[in-house]
Amino acid sequence: MGSGELGREIELSEVIEALFAEFDIEAKTHSDSIATIRLEDGGPAHTLYRTGAFQIRGTSNRESLFEAKEDLLNALRKIGVEFGPVPFRQNNAVYLADFGTEIQLETLAIHLGLENVEYEPEQFPGVIYRPPELGTVMLIFASGKTIISGTINREEAEESESHLRDQLQQLD
Repeated sequence: MGSGELGREIELSEVIEALFAEFDIEAKTHSDSIATIRLEDGGPAHTLYRTGAFQIRGTSNRESLFEAKEDLLNALRKIGVEFGPVPFRQNNAVYLADFGTEIQLETLAIHLGLENVEYEPEQFPGVIYRPPELGTVMLIFASGKTIISGTINREEAEESESHLRDQLQQLD
């Protein structure tokens, strides 16, 4: 996920109407100050705010995130929205790992240390693990699939995956 700022307010209803006239977009207006569009079917979601701020989610990697930003800015320029330099940054990333084996979550939660995990199966079907030596958060499911977040750095995510793999091997 990334966010940017056009540096000016925009009239969302006019922008959405102009985008519809120029492109084959999907749009959902949440209020008069927030709208989400997709410039292509199944493409990234661009959330636009009346203030000129925007967010982009749903890309597969950092390069695609920045390409999606350029696609949005080009579309806005094409319909006549004027703006200067646009600051943009990646805010978050989600990495997926699959350990290819079923995981006994109760056993794992105890092994990882109850001070480092949240596990309430009535509330959420996975273990939430915050390894103290890493800055990430992992959502670990019984299927062996894991979501790693809390970093935009792929190497940190891979280190987290390796750490969890080591912990799982200790359970065998």
